[in-house]
Amino acid sequence: MELNLNHLKYFISAAKAGGLGASAKAHNVSQSAISQAIRKLEESLGCDLLIHSRNSFKLTKEGEYLVENSESIFKQIDFLKDQIQSLNSEVAGRVTLATSSTVAQFLLPSLLKDLKTRYPKIQLHVTIGDVAFIVGEVKSGRAELGIVIDDGHFAGLERKLLREGSFACITSAEIKASFKKPEFLVTRESPGVEELRQVYKKRFHSEPAIGVEVESWEAIVSMAQMGLGVGFIPEFILDYHSKVKVIPQLEELGKKIRYKMYVVHKGAHQLSRQADAFLEVLPEK
Repeated sequence: MELNLNHLKYFISAAKAGGLGASAKAHNVSQSAISQAIRKLEESLGCDLLIHSRNSFKLTKEGEYLVENSESIFKQIDFLKDQIQSLNSEVAGRVTLATSSTVAQFLLPSLLKDLKTRYPKIQLHVTIGDVAFIVGEVKSGRAELGIVIDDGHFAGLERKLLREGSFACITSAEIKASFKKPEFLVTRESPGVEELRQVYKKRFHSEPAIGVEVESWEAIVSMAQMGLGVGFIPEFILDYHSKVKVIPQLEELGKKIRYKMYVVHKGAHQLSRQADAFLEVLPEK
């Protein structure tokens, strides 16, 4: 005999209420209907779910296990109903996204424009932080999606490649300076100062001089523009700054350090339709 979901529903209701009477009242049926449903459920499962006695209502270990593990069935059914009913409706609602200030400033506007063109009723809520913050927001569920440059520390999350490239060593477009022993402006967050040290030492057989460590690529660009050192930044930022230039003598050095930027999330099965829509408008890589 196949398991009947109505029988299961009555059984869970009786187990939670602690008796047949309360369950019967909640479902507007007779006590005998609840009792009969539980007996049929026991037959279909081939085991006793209740310790049958005249004046008590107590679950067997099989009954306890069934209660603990079957509620998710009804939650999934409700979820499927909602999804099916919304298939023909317009995608709307809020998407929560965690990312860095650099991505929010330079890359997010074009993504948001594409999203709004296709799904005008979606609202984007953005929180800003470093890699640890972004990963924490996604893993905790406070953000459905995160955009982050890979530092090797977001295990357990699914990811979609957004873009990849190399780093660049930059200075002000208006100054001419000697770069025999430059002072670098870098982030500590990876890719950053450690990767630069490894590549620089291999190329020049000496340690690079670090002028400033600051966790902001925008700040690095501003400092480089003022001639305060050699900025070490992902190359995509150059598309948005005309007042800085790549230093020819250090161009190959920057190209040896690569980055990959991903959209991360906890799994496609946990995403809202709005978050799915955001992933859908991302450029294919």
